[in-house]
Amino acid sequence: MKRTLLALGILAGALMIATAPAQVVYSFEEPDMHGFADNDDPVTGWRVIQSSTIGVTHRDYSMGFFWPDEVSGFRWLISDGDPAKLAYLRISKKLLMDVTADATVPWTNMIVSLNDDQIGWRQTGFPIGLPREPGTRTVLLDLESLPLPSLDYEDWFQINFGLNAGATHKLYFDNMRLYRTACEMVAMTFDTDLHGFAPDPDDTDITVTWNSGKMRIESRGGFHWIFNGTVPGLAAMVRRGDLVVMDVTVVSPAPWANMILAINSSAGWGQGSYVADITFGGSGFTRALALDYRDASQPVDDNDYCLLNLGINSGRPITLEIDNIRIYRKAVAGDVNCDGCVDSADLLTVLFEFGSTAITPADLNGDGVVDSADLLDVLFNFGNGC
Repeated sequence: MKRTLLALGILAGALMIATAPAQVVYSFEEPDMHGFADNDDPVTGWRVIQSSTIGVTHRDYSMGFFWPDEVSGFRWLISDGDPAKLAYLRISKKLLMDVTADATVPWTNMIVSLNDDQIGWRQTGFPIGLPREPGTRTVLLDLESLPLPSLDYEDWFQINFGLNAGATHKLYFDNMRLYRTACEMVAMTFDTDLHGFAPDPDDTDITVTWNSGKMRIESRGGFHWIFNGTVPGLAAMVRRGDLVVMDVTVVSPAPWANMILAINSSAGWGQGSYVADITFGGSGFTRALALDYRDASQPVDDNDYCLLNLGINSGRPITLEIDNIRIYRKAVAGDVNCDGCVDSADLLTVLFEFGSTAITPADLNGDGVVDSADLLDVLFNFGNGC
C-alpha cells in the first residue's frame, strides 16, 4: 500500500511538471515549427524562424522570429496546411498566444490569415498588437470574421501570420490555445451607465457618452486618457486575471489607433506596457480586444479600491464604442471548468468525459485522451485556488 501511494505521488509530481493547458493549437517543439521554416534571403538578410528556448510558456521550445540589424518592415509566415487545425477553430475562433519580446521598438503588430482551397485566402481587417517592450504578453487573435470551410472539408488548411515592426525586433511565439469563455469574469456592461468612465474635464478633444447600451468614445485624434471605470468586486477580479477583454466597435475609423491600460489602486498608478492596436482604417466591425496587464501594479487585496483607465491614441479623429469589459482568469493547475477553484466539479467533469479523445479542457495534460493522468492531475491539485 505504501509503495502504491509513493508511486502515485511520484506520478502526480511528474504530471505537475508536464501539465500544460488543454486545447493547444500550436506548440513549437523542436523540430516541429508547423511549416514555419527558415527563409534566409541573401538580398535582405531576413532570418525568419528559429527554434528557441527563449519565451517558452509551453513545454521546452518556442518559435523565434527575427528582424536582422537595420531591417524592419512586413513579412508573412506561412504554416504547413494541416487540416487538423480546423477542429480547434470550429470550437473557438478566438485564440490566445504567448508572445515574448527581447527588444524595444516604436511599434509592432500583425495580421492573421486563413487559407484553403475551398474559400481561399482571407485575413483580419485589423492589426493585432505585439509586445513592443521586453517581456512576455498574451495576445488575443480574434478570427470571428474569417469563415471556415464546410464540415466535410478535409484538405489542406493554413493559419498564417503577417508580422510588421518599425525597427529591428525579436519575437518568440508559444502556446497558441483556444480562448475559453468559461474563463471570463464579466466586470462591466453598459446597460444603463458608464461606471464612472470619463475623460479629464480639461480635455475637450475627447468625449465619453452612453449610447444605447455601449460606451461611445469620440476623439479628435492624438492621445487621451479615459479615467475611473469601476464596479464592486473589481479588485478581486483583477487580482485573479491577467487580461482585460472588451468588445470594440469602430464606428468612424482612423488610419491607425491603439489603446493602453492603467490600473489605479492603493498600490498607485499601474500602467501596462502592452499596446493593443485597434484598426488600420476600416469601420463597421466589432472585435474582441485584450490588454495584458501583468506588468502593472495591482490592488493589494480583494477589498482594495480599483479603477480601470484606458488610454486612446489615433492618427486622426476616431469614434469607438466599447461594451462587455471582462477579466480573463489566470490558469489554475487542475481547474477544468476555469472557475479558479479545483474542486469536485472538476473531478466530476474528468470522470464524466473519461476515455474521450475529443478536444476538451478535461484533457488537462493535452495528450489527446481523458484518462487517469488527468484524473490524478485534479486530485493532486484538489483545493488549489479555492
